[in-house]
Amino acid sequence: MMNDIHEIRKVAVMNSAFKQKYGIPRQPRIVQGLKSEIVFDKEFNNPDAVRGLEEFSHIWLIWGFSDTKIDMSAEHPAWKPTVRPPRLGGNVRMGVFATRSPYRPNSLGMSAVKLVEIRNENGQLSLIVEGADLLDGTPIYDIKPYIPYSDIITGAEEGFAHAEESSVEVDFPDELLEKVDEEFREPLIKILELDPRDAYDRASGKPSKMAFANVDIEFVSRDDKLVVTEVRELLSNSRLAIEVTETR
Repeated sequence: MMNDIHEIRKVAVMNSAFKQKYGIPRQPRIVQGLKSEIVFDKEFNNPDAVRGLEEFSHIWLIWGFSDTKIDMSAEHPAWKPTVRPPRLGGNVRMGVFATRSPYRPNSLGMSAVKLVEIRNENGQLSLIVEGADLLDGTPIYDIKPYIPYSDIITGAEEGFAHAEESSVEVDFPDELLEKVDEEFREPLIKILELDPRDAYDRASGKPSKMAFANVDIEFVSRDDKLVVTEVRELLSNSRLAIEVTETR
């Protein structure tokens, strides 16, 4: 009888502008132009491991939800058979295997992202990608090439996970926007247009706060708009700055 517990190893870690779960898009590639860096662990820091990957425009990432309340170190981690998908307002329960909720038996996620550059600087191997929906510090367990002829399924049914996303108008004063690093300004506005607040926050009318890239921002809802009222530079030294020297 096979052992039902199989240990998987982390191969890399994600460096991204998302410093907290709040504000991360529900799916990859929704926010275009936002770049992240995948840094390989010492054991896998070998250029031979990515030989040929430059021939592909996109890759699959298999990763772990690193900021959930499930203790995955336990022999039998606690989990529930149903969850409340945010896109359904948080009021309807669906089966965990019918959703992409982080609260699942093995707490694994997968994302298809654009491969921008394979970098090897000072002996450190990394991948620059675009469109990732991963929290900063997320462990990466595997990387595979995206293969269109087999991965695209024409006519696939999308169930309740339809592509339409709610969009709101954003009022971001210029003097506040200037406090955000230039490369992150457009992606940040797009994230706010998607309205990261949950149903409860939208109903409460209370100010919301979000950490992103090099700043903490505060915003409120006024006249059906999201109005940014404060931008403060993060005290943390974990700022992400990616200069792409060679694009594909």
